[in-house]
Amino acid sequence: MKMITLCLSLVVASQAEAAHTLAIDGTVCRMNRAIDRLIILSDAGPRVRVNLGRSVPVQFNSHSYDRTDLRPGDRVHVQAQRGTAGLLARQLDVTMRVGDQLVDSIFRSHRTVVGRFGVREAATDFFSLHLADQRFIRVDAKSAYGPNGRVYLSSLKPGDLVEVRGTWPAKDLLKATSIEVMTDQEPSFCRTAARRGEIGGETSAREVDEKRFLDKAEN
Repeated sequence: MKMITLCLSLVVASQAEAAHTLAIDGTVCRMNRAIDRLIILSDAGPRVRVNLGRSVPVQFNSHSYDRTDLRPGDRVHVQAQRGTAGLLARQLDVTMRVGDQLVDSIFRSHRTVVGRFGVREAATDFFSLHLADQRFIRVDAKSAYGPNGRVYLSSLKPGDLVEVRGTWPAKDLLKATSIEVMTDQEPSFCRTAARRGEIGGETSAREVDEKRFLDKAEN
């Protein structure tokens, strides 16, 4: 009798868990440096905030995928549950990657690469850049400029997503001419969809609130 009761309890618990599990298909619009918080434009319409814990599996084509390779614009399928902190991902599957940036990063067919700021070499203008597929290169930023002038490495943080343009004096050394920080940028169609129907100060208020959500884990 106890065994039957236990089995029934497990079935009920499993059904209750399944009832609260959400399936989200959409596009990654924004993420934080730790890549444990995402803002996704869902195909159903609304923009959703997802907590992606460090233990949550990330996959692409049924294989383990390095979350640091996630980029704004990637298509994803998320299994999530509602919790006190909002939507908690249980699994994230990348269904389509942003292609051109990854190809450039791997094959260097152009003079532009996209990656995450790694570690600055002490008292120098060199730093490591984490590209896709667990690859690292060394970047010389002595002559690098951005949209607002000279780029100083002291202004960059580990995990920042950056676009670097330059030349290749050596196989794994990129001499940067420009560095643009993309950490807080998002695809234009994401911004357009989010601002549709917003009036007055709603857009700025939402963007501040989203930034607070993304930065919460870091603070």
